[in-house]
Amino acid sequence: MKFVVQGDLGQGAYHVGDEAMALAAVDELLQRTGASAVLLSRDPAQTAALYGTRSIATIEFPWPPEGRSAYLARVRRAATGDRGALPPADPVWGVIEEVSTSDGVLIAGGGNMNSLYGWLLYERAAVGLIARELGKPLVVSGQTFGPTLLPQDRKVLHELLDSAALIGAREPASYALGFELGLGSEKLVRVLDDGSFLQTRQNGESQDGEPQAADGGLLEGGLPDLPDLPDLPDLPDLPDLPDLPDLPADGYIAATVGPDAWREGTRTLAAFAAVLDRAAQRTGLPVYLLPHMGTLGSLDAGADHESHRTVLAHSRSGRLAMLPVLPVREAAAVTAAAALVITNRYHPAVFGLAAGVPVVALANDAYSDIRLAGALGNWGLGDWALPQPSLSPGGVDEAVLEAWNRRDEIRRHLDGLRPGFERSQGTWWDAVAAVLRGGVGSYAGLEDAPALRAVESWSRQAAEQRELFRTLSLGIGRQWTEWDDVRSQRDVLIHERDEAIRERDRILQSRTFKAAKLLGRGADVARRLTGRKH
Repeated sequence: MKFVVQGDLGQGAYHVGDEAMALAAVDELLQRTGASAVLLSRDPAQTAALYGTRSIATIEFPWPPEGRSAYLARVRRAATGDRGALPPADPVWGVIEEVSTSDGVLIAGGGNMNSLYGWLLYERAAVGLIARELGKPLVVSGQTFGPTLLPQDRKVLHELLDSAALIGAREPASYALGFELGLGSEKLVRVLDDGSFLQTRQNGESQDGEPQAADGGLLEGGLPDLPDLPDLPDLPDLPDLPDLPDLPADGYIAATVGPDAWREGTRTLAAFAAVLDRAAQRTGLPVYLLPHMGTLGSLDAGADHESHRTVLAHSRSGRLAMLPVLPVREAAAVTAAAALVITNRYHPAVFGLAAGVPVVALANDAYSDIRLAGALGNWGLGDWALPQPSLSPGGVDEAVLEAWNRRDEIRRHLDGLRPGFERSQGTWWDAVAAVLRGGVGSYAGLEDAPALRAVESWSRQAAEQRELFRTLSLGIGRQWTEWDDVRSQRDVLIHERDEAIRERDRILQSRTFKAAKLLGRGADVARRLTGRKH
């Protein structure tokens, strides 16, 4: 038995959250089926080396909207057997071959089914239509849908979801959008993020408490050894990972600061540094900046390291230190062992909540606000997901202080929810495995958690700011995607015009045209000499 799994693996910059969702999905499926998995990746050799499983090249779409629409049309032809639709070397043929010999296809969790990341939406749409054409069961797990969708992208998303047998939406907004698209509750359900209960190795145990071989627990300094990999051909050497500093057993703050929202030109990093300085002062704990995106093992290369260097440059406490980009299980373990998580990225919140760690999240834009508010809201802690404007009046500082002062209460709340959520998520994966084996899987969906509300006024201010913040940010997102679409159409028209000009010039310079022109002149001379009309 074999499944094909689509995630965002092997990107140019290692992305902890994206790797976590695909890896957790593979863990869950293999536990239930004993099947093998083939992972679609942008860097199959790296993915195979890291996880000891087969990996092939994924289908990569161009960025421009017109380009990805045209490529999807060719993929559609290829999926129906048209061998002339694409060149023989195109990765599509390898994906078609793997899906044709598989038992089913899983699109693992993610937040890219929208027009802001349209090339990734179309990548998933391509895999979905291949599965449909080949008659293979398809499951779409743990997704954020939207919020920004161009009309043509909305149609593509609807086609993808309509062809799936089971769909998991990881926040209420995505669940609502699924119903808007016409999906019924027989296939659309609410779930937690796929990476919520990713197995980690920490202090001799996995995150779920099962004993593991001793491997130099993270809190005692150094990275655990990577697992033994099966014999696979032509695997690259894994990067040498630097040793972690001895992380204090009496606690630390794990902070992840991704870049500002580039579409909206926000400038939050200096203010974020001040928040972390004050958090260190109030808690008495050091702050470790844990990157979730960058070059694996690097201490200085990648998007988050650039943000973290800016944060360090503005920090005045001397209590902040940078960590390297860690493999996904190790990054999750470091987060789970923290006393407090402060982040503007999504998966530090996911890992922290599942481990019972108080989390304070700050959203840079509407897209991240929907995801972070959804992640914390699933655990009843939605008040601690704040919109970007909360930085200015100090709401984030107050949220951190209240989370710290109520940390024991928050931990009890999260720990009380965890057993039920683990059972619920286990039932989800049971249903996924049943569908991919060709059967019927049923799952009632994630139940709403009781809310643990903030008691201070900062949460009311954040709620008031959120409505306007989302409205403005969503408007910017729509304008950006619409302009990108118009610019793409303009570029196609310019290309077609230039091609027409080149074709005209080619014709004018051809021997045939010149001969015809000469003959035409001769005929004209003959008419004038004879006075005859032709």
